[in-house]
Amino acid sequence: MEMQNASMARPGWPEVAIGLIGYFVLLAMVAAVLVSIPDEQAPLRGIVGLAAGGLACTGAFIVALMFRIRTLDAFGFRAVEGKWLLIGFVLGLIAVVLSFGIEHVYFSLIIEPNTQGDFQAAAKSGVLALFLTVFAGAVLTPFGEEVLYRGAVANALNRYGPWAGILGSGVIFAAAHGPSVIFFNALMMGVLTGYLFWKTNSIWPGFVTHFVYNGIWLIIYSMQ
Repeated sequence: MEMQNASMARPGWPEVAIGLIGYFVLLAMVAAVLVSIPDEQAPLRGIVGLAAGGLACTGAFIVALMFRIRTLDAFGFRAVEGKWLLIGFVLGLIAVVLSFGIEHVYFSLIIEPNTQGDFQAAAKSGVLALFLTVFAGAVLTPFGEEVLYRGAVANALNRYGPWAGILGSGVIFAAAHGPSVIFFNALMMGVLTGYLFWKTNSIWPGFVTHFVYNGIWLIIYSMQ
């Protein structure tokens, strides 16, 4: 009985399946709303898209949470030493630098439409729009993605070892972002935050990394 309880203390394949299916269902609903927003309101579409994506991840996580375990601690809602938050912050800065290299190589080989146009438009549309964009893209989105992809997916895969947990969840996270340069940036981010989750069993260091990375990029968009 004790072994069964220990096993139940970590999410498994049911939580992964429920979380991902729930995410894509909610994302499809979001997409139906976004396509109804005209191009003239691209900034609004960008803000709504960022916020809705984070909320879709959070909603899918809640469904997975309520399935069996129903305790946030098991999904990585755990306090950590301050040094890990600092490491998360530094890794966020490193991720920004790495993303410049990834995009330089990618765009030297492939030409594709700009998939970040709505977010760029939102970030450049004034102080209020920038604040809402950063809140949606650097707080809501990182939180939702970390609780789903690290708290549920990486957590479940970690039982098979670090390579499965870190790289496996990173690939799944990247695939959810679609086939563009964002796939490779997301893979890099998924590996970094997956590593932090493996080391700490907490979502918070990865959230800090994600917050720093997304926040800096959105501020860069506002200056372009």
